[in-house]
Amino acid sequence: MKSPTSDMLRDQVYERLGELIRSGQFAPGEKITIRNLARDFEMSPTPVREALYRLISEGVLQGEANRSALIPLLTREQICELRDIRLHVECFAAERAAQRGTPEFAVRLRAISTKLKKARAERDRRADLILVYRFQFELYGECQMPNLLKIINSLWLKSGPYLNLLFPHYVSSISTARGDWRERIAIGVENQDAAMVTEEIRQDIDQSLTYIADIIDAAAILRPTRA
Repeated sequence: MKSPTSDMLRDQVYERLGELIRSGQFAPGEKITIRNLARDFEMSPTPVREALYRLISEGVLQGEANRSALIPLLTREQICELRDIRLHVECFAAERAAQRGTPEFAVRLRAISTKLKKARAERDRRADLILVYRFQFELYGECQMPNLLKIINSLWLKSGPYLNLLFPHYVSSISTARGDWRERIAIGVENQDAAMVTEEIRQDIDQSLTYIADIIDAAAILRPTRA
């Protein structure tokens, strides 16, 4: 029988690894090994192995030989499916969060946005991706619908690694095309303008995941076929 401590360690690894995946700290196709994770997390291999196998069973990771797993390589169709589902659930979460908006909530969003701008100016991709994730989930968390947040988390486990494909071209072009849209979200939260906040989130999800789907499509066309 497993001890409560064993279960707690496994859950801690699962949450920490999930946050890394959702925030794009692993790229599509990247290998994740039990040995490296145990070293990075400063834990024994057992809770790491159990957390990894749980993510494999949930379809988040692809099991490999030699005690390792891969971030799956998704097709254009799979990315588009994730996009369409995320549009529904995240716009709903954003709408509910905006309806509960306060000036204090807007301050929290602006604090994350300021750090994101700094990371982007310094071309710190790792910090950039983490802060993109934190901004979205700071917003969604205000909807106070735990079951909805679980669904959104599961979708980001699948799509988070693909945020890496937005660098550098999409990130630089979207700043010019849409300006400071995160500031518009903060303004919408201050004013409880659910329509404004929802529209900004809709554009973000639609444009970014469509861009990713197009890259994957182009890569598939250019990939040489085997005889």
